[in-house]
Amino acid sequence: MIRGVSGRLNIDVGELADEPEALYGLAHEVNIACGGHAGDEASMRRALIACARHGTAAGAHPGYEDRAHFGRRSLDLDERALEESVHGQCARLGALGRTLGVPIVHAKLHGALYHDAGRDEAKAAACVRGIVRALGPVRVLGLERSVLPAVAAAHGCRFGREGFADRGLRPDGSLVPRGAPGALLHDPAQAAAQALRLAPNVDTLCVHGDSPGAVDIARAVRSALDGAAPTGPVIEPLGDRALRFLRPAGIDPTALLQRLRGLDRVFDAHLTETHACLSFDGPAPDLEAGVFDGLPMQPQAVPRTHVVGVVYDGPDLDDVAAMLGCTRAEVIRLHAAGTYVARFVGFAPGFAYLRGLDPALSAVPRRPRPRPRVEAGAVAIAGGFSAVYPFPTAGGWNLLGRAPGFAPFDGERALISAGDVVRFEALP
Repeated sequence: MIRGVSGRLNIDVGELADEPEALYGLAHEVNIACGGHAGDEASMRRALIACARHGTAAGAHPGYEDRAHFGRRSLDLDERALEESVHGQCARLGALGRTLGVPIVHAKLHGALYHDAGRDEAKAAACVRGIVRALGPVRVLGLERSVLPAVAAAHGCRFGREGFADRGLRPDGSLVPRGAPGALLHDPAQAAAQALRLAPNVDTLCVHGDSPGAVDIARAVRSALDGAAPTGPVIEPLGDRALRFLRPAGIDPTALLQRLRGLDRVFDAHLTETHACLSFDGPAPDLEAGVFDGLPMQPQAVPRTHVVGVVYDGPDLDDVAAMLGCTRAEVIRLHAAGTYVARFVGFAPGFAYLRGLDPALSAVPRRPRPRPRVEAGAVAIAGGFSAVYPFPTAGGWNLLGRAPGFAPFDGERALISAGDVVRFEALP
């Protein structure tokens, strides 16, 4: 099976009022301050919306509730008080994530609590109990040489071995204490080199989002990790019977899908904007790089512009407005103001996935339960995309309106192709 270096990039976020959003585009996963050492509802909301916009995995980052010392001073709490503190922080982020449709998939303790829980089994257990009560058995990040791996496993949580790209290391691999010379690495090249040294032995590498020059450091680390990957697509397991990999650049998507569906024991295959996903009728096999050889390149079609008139009377307008805390009219204005580009066509013939939503609308997830029938011409949004349903079908997107007379599929061909531009105009 083709794999890259093991390290993913995680970044601590939600700690600064002027935090650069570029961090979210560079991270594979972020750890969101959730009201202990830093953060509040507004900062958590901004972070979760940025995660949805950039496709970044979201995690909780609880710490000692001591803002005066930024959670970097140990507090003398009994196990019950510590569990309740961690639970409360994670629960606030989890509730907001559910509202915005952004799952919280991991947790990482902050500052002094990170180190205290790594040394003290009772504190570690209290923290993990609080995490699990709030978020379920999510992945827990921490140092491998600590008590956390065993405690996490005892509570049904996977453990992610963490290394630090932007912190100085002692000869034994422990961190140089903050305040000591060499505690922080400010040179992006030095941080990138350290990331490559650590990557084979960890699952995720941290860059602190509140450090000076964090964007430059994160960019250098991410570039180093991406450059260390093999030339073939990096394949990730999704459970025991499915695989996911980045789509090879430039390959015609129809030909790629046909090739993947023809592989031995493939139960189904799907393409997203960036990935291909395969499910098998048994344990997922190793996939050889040569399977992509000889596939035709995608033709470079000349993009067209489509202007689509919309009657904004959809049944989900009020729900979307309530989710975003704005008016129905504002949702309509935001949707109609965008210039959209078709990134790919899938799900059904003529169903074009359109990028270009306003950032606020990009955070709107799919409906919790799909409708058994959505009429042709319905204009909808979900998961960062907008679309026009080409014919009656079941669907789980949020319906904002309808496009009278617009036919995305004529029974033989799709009207909108990848790369085409779409604009929506509000009709009376």
